[in-house]
Amino acid sequence: MVVLCSPLQCTPGKGVKHVIVISLDTTRPDHLGCYGNPWISTPHLDQLAAESILFSNYMNVVPTTLPSHTSLFTGNYPHTHGTPQNGYTVNKKNVMLTEILKTAGFHTVGIIGSFALNSRFSFSQGFDYYNEDYEKSAGTNRRTQNERSAEAVTGAAVRYLEKRGVPTRLFLFVHYFDPHKPFEPPPPYATLYAWEDEKKSADTITVHYTCPHNLSEKDWQASKEAARKYAGEISYMDHQVGQLIVYLKKKGILDDALLIVTSDHGENFWEHLPYFHHGTATYQTTMQGVCMIRLPNAAEGGTRIAEPLSSIAIMPSLVNYLNLPLPDGIDGRAFDLANIHQTIGVRTLYGQATLTRPWKTPEVATGWQHANKARCIRTGNIKYIQTPYASSEELYDLARDPFEQENLLLSPAPESVSAARQLREKLERWAAAARPLESFLEKKRQQETIERLKALGYM
Repeated sequence: MVVLCSPLQCTPGKGVKHVIVISLDTTRPDHLGCYGNPWISTPHLDQLAAESILFSNYMNVVPTTLPSHTSLFTGNYPHTHGTPQNGYTVNKKNVMLTEILKTAGFHTVGIIGSFALNSRFSFSQGFDYYNEDYEKSAGTNRRTQNERSAEAVTGAAVRYLEKRGVPTRLFLFVHYFDPHKPFEPPPPYATLYAWEDEKKSADTITVHYTCPHNLSEKDWQASKEAARKYAGEISYMDHQVGQLIVYLKKKGILDDALLIVTSDHGENFWEHLPYFHHGTATYQTTMQGVCMIRLPNAAEGGTRIAEPLSSIAIMPSLVNYLNLPLPDGIDGRAFDLANIHQTIGVRTLYGQATLTRPWKTPEVATGWQHANKARCIRTGNIKYIQTPYASSEELYDLARDPFEQENLLLSPAPESVSAARQLREKLERWAAAARPLESFLEKKRQQETIERLKALGYM
């Protein structure tokens, strides 16, 4: 339970008047220039990174939108906050970041890009204003009732602040959904990146991606088109984030704010099956995320933190930085944003998938719904993956094998066997500690929810 206090008693510290969280759905960090990508144009996010503390080994605890955002906002693993996957509810016993800031006197605003965070799932608790209008807007090509373009998201945020005026204290959560399937960037981003013969240019997509041997030529061409459009979505979203930042600067908000830019999960391409998907596995392609934190007046800008960090550390670290009370018993371990040059320390990171593969593998009948699904543990650069439904385990050295192509347990050296044993024991203790709050699919609108999530490629 959070300690309640009046706004005067909960005055934030460190010169922070505003808090802004920008969420980039389905965004792989290796598709941003600031994370080392040489061919996708992301100038606005790159500039933000230059003004921010950037975490180069940031890992989400789950690779699906609703449970991942709930973990970000509660500082808890899904097996604590209880939301197993998209379509389920967020238990109101959870204390959200939004509620903590609202108690402290912040005017709380959410601008949502996708039905996955719809208010019917109770992620909206604590928001004074929650905009989830997914209708098609002029100048965009989003044609469903379930998502909207980055242009529409930025426009909704700007229009609200123009109409309402800038609050004394503002919490602004802006969710961009564009890099999620279906990949449909608007012109000119739809044709921004072309495939060329590798011999003609050293700076094309073919240099970075290799055709899997088991894909037919037809499927290979289709997947190349998907990768090209995904890159276009990233650049289009970057442009719209830039428009939002320009507005925040113009209104005098940015330099008085603590700004967090993050992604809830990535996307698997050809590194692992199933291609162009997320939610079924805990490989880095889907678990690793973007994370940069811009302090007021860009203090400590350009700092890069290499130590692995979990998404559940963000909420407690932010709340501590603001000198606000934390809920009791949260899973996340805070780090000191005020002394960022001190190491954040060796941390053990855990994560779990939300879907099974193959698709027809049955769910667990009772208890925690993720109990039979892929899960992982990472300490330093060593990562262990266990998939109970497949009776499989894997071990990777991420320093030399970042895309997890060489399972060290297939021809194990003694040190690999020892590392796997130690990590297996820790992971199984973590999994056994699941005490989820109740979550459910709302029966009255269950079929509609399922159909709308299917339209977004879920379920």
